[in-house]
Amino acid sequence: MICRASYRHVARYKFESYLDQIGIDLEGSILDVACGPVSLASLYDDVYGHDNSPAFIGRLAEQGVSARLADITQLDYPPNSFRYVVTFNPPMRPFRRRGAVRAGIKRFVEEMLHIAQEKVIIRSGPMMPYLPSEYDSLVERRGENYVVYLARGPLCGEQRDSMYPASV
Repeated sequence: MICRASYRHVARYKFESYLDQIGIDLEGSILDVACGPVSLASLYDDVYGHDNSPAFIGRLAEQGVSARLADITQLDYPPNSFRYVVTFNPPMRPFRRRGAVRAGIKRFVEEMLHIAQEKVIIRSGPMMPYLPSEYDSLVERRGENYVVYLARGPLCGEQRDSMYPASV
């Protein structure tokens, strides 16, 4: 069994390497979707976790990290709730379980864009082929296993609100 301090160290290294690969540094509020037991809170202070594992949410609570126990495919947060919405290696099973993987991932991206103020960051090799092309105009950068969407840009103000109804 890996001790908690050692696990946090490994997680910090992993998150730092992901962010270096993507070429981004985060500053401000972060929603970490499918966060796991350590999350980006190992690097940043203003992190809110979202995961479907009671054990992971319990570990975050022990560390003093605010988190919500919920299905990762259901992101019911108010518009513009977080500066960044990030997911690193989310499991594909919740999308497959619902049947239409492509439609589920499209809704997931839409919800992330709806609640992000600045950027949405997805790092997931398996998810890349399913990302909706409708939002390619919002892509700031893309790699083999990641994409960074601008939450602002062409979708601002009323146009953005009409595209993402309150029920999303």
